[in-house]
Amino acid sequence: MRVVDTLIVFRILKMLTTPWEKYDAYKLGIIDKKGSRVKDKKIESSKEKKSYTLLHRLVFNLKRIVNKVPFGKTAFASYAIALLLLKEETKLDEDQMDELCEKFYRHIKENNILEPDMLTEANMVPTLQVGHTYRLKRQLLEQNDTTYLPKSEVKIVAEHSMVFGITAYVGFINNDRVLVTGDELY
Repeated sequence: MRVVDTLIVFRILKMLTTPWEKYDAYKLGIIDKKGSRVKDKKIESSKEKKSYTLLHRLVFNLKRIVNKVPFGKTAFASYAIALLLLKEETKLDEDQMDELCEKFYRHIKENNILEPDMLTEANMVPTLQVGHTYRLKRQLLEQNDTTYLPKSEVKIVAEHSMVFGITAYVGFINNDRVLVTGDELY
């Protein structure tokens, strides 16, 4: 991966960990406390335009999705899924992913975003058996532009990867490929 690509990915991850209230777009009334665009607000000044660029819109949309995807109960798990989504999108190899995870971990630790509870909760996520069928504990949102209902059957076909001690699995609901963790299934 080129240095520029690594910097871009890291900037996206840094933006994903920034609370909504710290964005200029929030302070200027362009987005609300959930990151959604305030429809009544017109973007006119250069300061407003700089606070709501194409990159901001991309990250805001991704951040809202990350808050809905599997194991979104904890912030740490949300960061892990964000890393996995970026790994798939950018086709990072294992060394690049390890480097990115290390930089990201250092960033959240240095900025006091990492809390001890996050690591404890990550260690409590159960493992799943490949080849077994499980059911969703709660809705699975925003994968394949579909919301999957609680109790939907999920056939686990493979381990996807592990980030921060949390194993993500590839599963199928009907013919749709989804990423899940043991926290989402029973």
